[in-house]
Amino acid sequence: MKKRRLLSRTRFILLVCCVFTYPNLSHGVDMFGWFKKKEVFLSSEVKGVITENGKPSANLEVTRSLMYIDGKDHIDVAVTDIKGHFYFPKKTIRSSIPNRLFSEDRVSQHITIEPNGELLPLWVATHIGITEVPEFSKKLLSMACDLADKRVTFQFKNTNNEHLDHMASSICRWREDYTPILIYDGESQYIVEDGDFNKLTDRFTGKEVEL
Repeated sequence: MKKRRLLSRTRFILLVCCVFTYPNLSHGVDMFGWFKKKEVFLSSEVKGVITENGKPSANLEVTRSLMYIDGKDHIDVAVTDIKGHFYFPKKTIRSSIPNRLFSEDRVSQHITIEPNGELLPLWVATHIGITEVPEFSKKLLSMACDLADKRVTFQFKNTNNEHLDHMASSICRWREDYTPILIYDGESQYIVEDGDFNKLTDRFTGKEVEL
């Protein structure tokens, strides 16, 4: 009786293993492929300029923090030049996580400054997948940031899914493919109607306001 139970249990375990390994084998990936590392795209090149009321902000420290789902924070620091320009190179890592079953690949991207003890976001977004997203790269190559501007949550086009726009938060502004939806003033939040900063509604009271 015990032998039969042991045999049945062994067969069950083998069946479960086959169920989980077959999809990978059928796509040309063996079990040992789970441990192989793939290149994971964390960020494209970053080029930007920081001003304050239109005047260049020199010697300002800019921090880029990139975190994949492995929880490791990849931090780079740049300093603005006399014209307020800053730059970060493209960043990738190698990881075996993308080979795991049910891996939800995403990268948390934060580019921030802290000019007067206040943390200001130049770019806060979540990059989905392990390959470059052209729409993200385009935004990161043309960052125009003025310290006098307020933080905004905005949408921009997603060419892979026209029904689900990309989203980011920043004090920076873009001339193209930039639709602000929320603007922040201290602890207050205002809905930007039709992407027009002159048409604001308090997010919590529904009252129209002017900033």
